[in-house]
Amino acid sequence: MSVIKPALEHPNLITHLLGANNYCWIYYRNGDKKLLAKPISYLQDELPSFIRTHKSVLINPIYARTLTAPPRQKMAGEIQLESGLTFPVSRRRWNEVAEALDHRLAPDGNKASSVVSIVASPAKAAPSESVSQKSILLITDDLPCLPPVARIIARGWPQYQLHTFDHSNHLPDHLAGVSVEELPTVILLDARTATVERLQALQRLKGDPYLCRLPIILFVVPTDTLVSDGYKRQANSVISLQDDHLTFIQTIERVCRFWLQTASLPSLAKPALINS
Repeated sequence: MSVIKPALEHPNLITHLLGANNYCWIYYRNGDKKLLAKPISYLQDELPSFIRTHKSVLINPIYARTLTAPPRQKMAGEIQLESGLTFPVSRRRWNEVAEALDHRLAPDGNKASSVVSIVASPAKAAPSESVSQKSILLITDDLPCLPPVARIIARGWPQYQLHTFDHSNHLPDHLAGVSVEELPTVILLDARTATVERLQALQRLKGDPYLCRLPIILFVVPTDTLVSDGYKRQANSVISLQDDHLTFIQTIERVCRFWLQTASLPSLAKPALINS
């Protein structure tokens, strides 16, 4: 407790917290961070003014700047901090988060530092915008990796937008219903956790005659069985690595360099129907 109390002594200096199993990272406005041996649920009780936007994310509302509505049913929204970091808002928590920020919400474009702008989902943008913006889809529970991965994509491939989800069970149904312009260029499927769910989603995607052309990179823990199972379900690449944030981030950068710069990608235009 002697470590925890000083870390939480000045909550206004804390921007957000990211949980990792029974540990939690605390991030401060000056860039410092501390790792505490307590689950995020414990720290949520200690910081009652903070908002739980996701099972692994706790946000200090005074640093929230935009709240983006979910693009579709069963999809996550997003919250952006003044630092530019963006985190998912679980669909199950969306109403709770929006209500908690209600007194601070303002129309998009309000520049006052004491309010949060609520904006429409990117999926509702004008057709000309959605056509020009390519995307990468990352499915992972490893939320601490999201900010550095987003920076890597923005720096190395600014023409791509990074979309992230923490679940994949509805992914095949969602992608089957979107336009060609909205389909991701590459799907990064992290099966180091929720392995059964991820493998089932992979199998359904590769079993679809239209979506099977999407390159899917599968990340698994180092076991021969999972590697074989990934290729059996037709993943384009299977990468085995330990549960390590830095290795995962560096591997994503190498994967993007190959698939976005070296590989030749297929056309995803839907084939015309042939009348018999």
